[in-house]
Amino acid sequence: MKRILIMGGAGFIGSHLSKRLLNEGNKVICIDNLITGSKDNIADLINDKNYRFINMM
Repeated sequence: MKRILIMGGAGFIGSHLSKRLLNEGNKVICIDNLITGSKDNIADLINDKNYRFINMM
């Protein structure tokens, strides 16, 4: 299991990358300022114990 940091993880590409990495058994830390991304993109990931979202706004 790896711990992976994704910048812009609440955007379209970042959210899909996060899902794939979680499905592969990794821990994902997502950092986003939500200027162009959206919490709607990661709504299904928020409660995953291996996922952490940090809002940098």
